[in-house]
Amino acid sequence: MRRNRRGGGSGLEFGGSGEDSFVAVVVTKLTGALLFILLLTMVIMALLPKAIDSAARPQDGGPAEVARRPLKILTPESLPEAIAGRPYTVALAADGGQGPLHWSLDGALPEGLSFDPDSGLVKGTPSKGTPQPVDLAVRVSDGEKIDAGSLRLVVYQSDAPLTTPAWWKPGIPPVPWRAWLDQGVGFLIVWLVHLVGMSTLANFERQAEAGGVAIEGGEGSLSLAPRRFAVYRLLVRLSTMSATFALAAWLWTSRPH
Repeated sequence: MRRNRRGGGSGLEFGGSGEDSFVAVVVTKLTGALLFILLLTMVIMALLPKAIDSAARPQDGGPAEVARRPLKILTPESLPEAIAGRPYTVALAADGGQGPLHWSLDGALPEGLSFDPDSGLVKGTPSKGTPQPVDLAVRVSDGEKIDAGSLRLVVYQSDAPLTTPAWWKPGIPPVPWRAWLDQGVGFLIVWLVHLVGMSTLANFERQAEAGGVAIEGGEGSLSLAPRRFAVYRLLVRLSTMSATFALAAWLWTSRPH
């Protein structure tokens, strides 16, 4: 609060900026708008049940009961085709009526399929195909009215074996391994592996000699390194020879006579 001396007079003046006054005005207007919306909502909620009652009440001279749509089966006569060995599900549909529907199906379903009269579901896994379409008679009732119709179901027998599709199918053509082995590619691969193993052992041996690595510890242990690597080389040679003889024996025994 401060004293105002402008205009030759004096008086008390409450301090405050123009921005604070603007905020106060905005808050006041928003509060009024929210109160108006709340009041309007309460009025609508109070009048809504009366409007519904007046709409549902029959007019003067009108029928006492609202007309209902007739009960009718919507499922087409030809059901979707099934494939033997694969799961199958189809739901029968109807329109109109009042209350829960109850279905009935006359006729022998293909083996593996079953029918639920409460839900109208035909489901299961057919075990074999049908030589000709299966004719079925269907009825639906809501407790007061009944509608009837006919259905036709075909089960196909798959010629190809049923397999689960793989999520990854590489586009690599098949490799003629037997033809390659007959041409000596197997022996080439075995000897390439042998050369790689011998070269790796030679590199390890040179590193051990250059770094002075002691294999067993103590003096004179470096003299054991050549012997140890000689044993490794012997094992690689024996493995290569065994693989070579095994491959040759397999090619000889499996060739057509």
